[in-house]
Amino acid sequence: MELDVTYQSFFALLRAGLWNREPESDCFPLNPDVWQRVYKLACKQTVEGIVYDGIIQLPEHCFPPKQLLLNWVVRVYSIEERNKQMNKVACEVSDFFKSNYIRAFLMKGQGVAACYDNPLHRICGDIDLSFPGKKNFDRACRLVKENNIEIEKQAGFSVCYTWKNVMIELHQFFLDISNPFLSGYLRRLLRQENEHSIYLEPEGRTILLPSPVLTHLSVNTHILRHLLAFGISIRQLCDSARVCCTYHDKIEQQSLKEIYGKLGIYRWIQLLNSVLVNYLGMPEAYLPFPLTPQRKADMMVKDILQSGSFGYFGSPFSKETDEPQLHRKRVWLHLSVRFFRYVRYAPWEACWFPIVHTWSHFKKWFAK
Repeated sequence: MELDVTYQSFFALLRAGLWNREPESDCFPLNPDVWQRVYKLACKQTVEGIVYDGIIQLPEHCFPPKQLLLNWVVRVYSIEERNKQMNKVACEVSDFFKSNYIRAFLMKGQGVAACYDNPLHRICGDIDLSFPGKKNFDRACRLVKENNIEIEKQAGFSVCYTWKNVMIELHQFFLDISNPFLSGYLRRLLRQENEHSIYLEPEGRTILLPSPVLTHLSVNTHILRHLLAFGISIRQLCDSARVCCTYHDKIEQQSLKEIYGKLGIYRWIQLLNSVLVNYLGMPEAYLPFPLTPQRKADMMVKDILQSGSFGYFGSPFSKETDEPQLHRKRVWLHLSVRFFRYVRYAPWEACWFPIVHTWSHFKKWFAK
């Protein structure tokens, strides 16, 4: 795909920040207008902290204009402070469930951030927790209610609540797999992999993380789910790349390949891996299995660049309102477009996702 100077510079800085190396592009230095566009693109794709890490690898005469650089530094500082707060809250919430003898696994978010060279520069979202089995999930929900905390049902059979100004999401299902015929296989897989759980130790405390295999699966199936819905940002691709890097020597290649095959998404994983290598600069040595070149990788990147963070920005299926956030429009047309775009790579997920998604929304509405 032909990229203009803005996108070339953006990806060069992103790769530099992601892999802690000097930007390889000959685009630098940039003029002030291009720098402004790079900054806006980094914010839209929620990777301004990672791109900033690439900027500081540049020679000083190639830096952005002084005022823009100052704005960038302030923004990165706020990201760092938010991450520190999230780490504290993640510890508190984990301790809360642990003290009540409930095993809670920290999914994505702060756990994946630990895979980065500079975890504090990854923009954080919610704190996502999953539990082994529905009984533990139900116990966790009851425990939150018993502490006079209001919880809200969400689509996708999850619930959420707010604690110390941080959104906490409790998930009934660990992996974003919609095909109901795989439920038995997924239960067996989770039981097997729970024996290989790992631990994160922020703030001198211990948080339970899923095994390397489950981390790999959760990050990548989450990307697929949002691609089938309203899109994702480049940040989620960075998560996948850093997970590949961190755990590439801790995962048995053939076993993971067979798991993706049984889930029916192996072709899509190869499409994703092609994007990680060709656009994010991930060394092929970090791949869990050999890469099969995918001609449609450009299509996927173009889709992500257009839709922005979860499809809210720059998309023909979003609309502006007087409220601080954007709202989606023409939802079913949008889902249909995405179905036909990705059905050849993950046919069962593309078919089952809208059904399960609609059913979960119905249950959420009925509960209200």
